[in-house]
Amino acid sequence: MTEDEWLEILARISPDGPADLNTVGSVPGRAAVQPDTVPDIGGFDLSPPPSSRLWQRHDDRQSGLGVRVTSPIADCAAAAIRLASVALERGLMPVILTTLPDSGFERFGFRVERLPEGTADQRRAYEAELTRFWSLAIIIDAADIALIG
Repeated sequence: MTEDEWLEILARISPDGPADLNTVGSVPGRAAVQPDTVPDIGGFDLSPPPSSRLWQRHDDRQSGLGVRVTSPIADCAAAAIRLASVALERGLMPVILTTLPDSGFERFGFRVERLPEGTADQRRAYEAELTRFWSLAIIIDAADIALIG
């Protein structure tokens, strides 16, 4: 990714969570919101989502940093700021490796690779394949994000 793309990601990171879109309209088991009312979404910009251009690899020689996320992160916004800053400074591509349905990094525009459930050996094999594909120089645990810099 380019420096400008990382700066755009840094500018969008917020500790606020996404709006619950299931509260709008008719959802089985929930009361429908009247069409003339709109839930407060905290002043978010409702412009179109980031383009798929974010996922293009601009430099085939660019190294990657794998981040293994095995449980939800308490302050994902702070971790995202740290990772985006390191990516910008070091010129690398963070790739989130997780088995979770929602790692927390998706909303910030990070590349997230879902690992299928399986044995420890199978997960290592999946990680090895993604290491080759994304040119990951190293894979760290999410708990170690604060230590990089």
